[in-house]
Amino acid sequence: MARTAKQGLGYFPFDIDFFQDLRIRKLIKYQGGKAITVYALLLCLIYKDGYYIRWDEELPFIISEQTGYDEAYIREVIQCCLNIGLFAKELYKAEGVLTSKGIQVRYMNINRLCKRVATVTVYNLITDDTGTDKPSTGTSRKGTAKKRTAAKKPKEPPLPPYQPYTLTLDEEIEALKNETAWLDQLQVLHHMDVEELCKRLDEFRLHCASDGKERHESLSDAKQHFNNWLRIVAGKKQNEDVTIRTEQRNKRRGNILRADEEKTYGGTF
Repeated sequence: MARTAKQGLGYFPFDIDFFQDLRIRKLIKYQGGKAITVYALLLCLIYKDGYYIRWDEELPFIISEQTGYDEAYIREVIQCCLNIGLFAKELYKAEGVLTSKGIQVRYMNINRLCKRVATVTVYNLITDDTGTDKPSTGTSRKGTAKKRTAAKKPKEPPLPPYQPYTLTLDEEIEALKNETAWLDQLQVLHHMDVEELCKRLDEFRLHCASDGKERHESLSDAKQHFNNWLRIVAGKKQNEDVTIRTEQRNKRRGNILRADEEKTYGGTF
């Protein structure tokens, strides 16, 4: 029996003018440089199995686990990719599939160079001989029948519409103070109550303003920045407390010179 032809790719090219693409520049402007990591990982997942990937509620978790970014941020990046044209938005709305014409063209070119037999059949976006795009999902009546049958199955809910991030620093702080679930996690992590955390958020606002930071890339980015800042501040305070306790203990023991204190022996004992 003949071996089943491999659908996925072992590699895909990375153009040197990748960052000159207007869509990539928009992605970086709207979602920050971290979004490139998310997009590149999505391409790896797509080409691993072929030329498309079906949307799944676990997909943001998978990407979050591998990148360390929040799932909410992953969803924002995917929605942005759909809005700016890195993925075919209409096909996603109709079939819940992430792909694009460029992805399919590169898929075919790589298979051609590797002398592999591979075709783009379902979800075909490649221009045909008539010069029109054909976002078809099948090439036979059987495929159409399968599509009608599958249409009865409830589809995954679409991603929320993309909205550019516009919160100012003051608005970010107020929004963070209202994130009760997040504050509950910080209470356990840093051993502080909500009132103390809110005071720290006000100090964090002054810290960001003094550094000239008017806003973060997203609310998730603001949370991560505050958590890291709070860890550093708490560590410094702990070191200061240890130093104060050491000095107080030395005073109770008597007139003991510190190691860095100048020694004088002119006085009487």
